[in-house]
Amino acid sequence: MVGPHQLVFRVEKTIHLSNSEERLYISPPLVVSFNTQLINQVNFRLPRLENEREANHFDAAPRLELLDGDATPIPVKLDILAITSTAKTIDYEVEVERYNKSAKRASLPQFATMMADDSTLLSGVSELDAIPPQSQVLTEQRLKYWFKLADPQTRNTFLQWAPEKQPSS
Repeated sequence: MVGPHQLVFRVEKTIHLSNSEERLYISPPLVVSFNTQLINQVNFRLPRLENEREANHFDAAPRLELLDGDATPIPVKLDILAITSTAKTIDYEVEVERYNKSAKRASLPQFATMMADDSTLLSGVSELDAIPPQSQVLTEQRLKYWFKLADPQTRNTFLQWAPEKQPSS
């Protein structure tokens, strides 16, 4: 899919300790943002993570490369996703939305509005004379909301498509 992308992931790898033992290394959650304009394949290249020193270095300053199918680097923004929740299970969707609203290195503010808050959509006065069923008002307001967020090309495509799809009375 073409356009901006954002992934949250952890790196898990068995590393060697100095006493010839091994342990499972698990990185903090990382958020990576990138754009796939004219790209059809994305490959991750992580730095070497074989021992405690390399794992500690990765924790302090995580890095990775994204490469397309021709091994050409893809520009990437990488950050640690600081978890604020104290719950036993982490709701990554909530954490990423919070992160995207914070204007951090890898945040994508346009992704923070993916789940529109219905209370703000319903707070406006409807321009319709008759009061339609609540679901109809909500649907119309959501359409207007997403239409305003769309780029001009997407708006034009929608305006060409909509008249063709009018429901039969």
